[in-house]
Amino acid sequence: MINATSIGLYPDVDATLDIDTTSITSNMVVADGIFNPPQTQLIQSANANGCKTVPGIGMLVQQGAIAFEYWTGIKPNIEVMEKALREALEIAE
Repeated sequence: MINATSIGLYPDVDATLDIDTTSITSNMVVADGIFNPPQTQLIQSANANGCKTVPGIGMLVQQGAIAFEYWTGIKPNIEVMEKALREALEIAE
């Protein structure tokens, strides 16, 4: 399951998708494009149901890296970018 909407994005962090979260089962992978907060209501529900989850921070870092390389011709260090983003958003690793 993939959330590609802005539902749950800061500052509206309590917003939830109009889905029955009990339908999310442990054999599912749940991805959320939202990066702030990194633990959206959807990701929290999926974790509680035993799913493998993919928070949005990784997607944000990867698309930033692609854009940076496209514009500068320099391949960035993904780890450095993710660390800087986590620090900026005050997210623990």
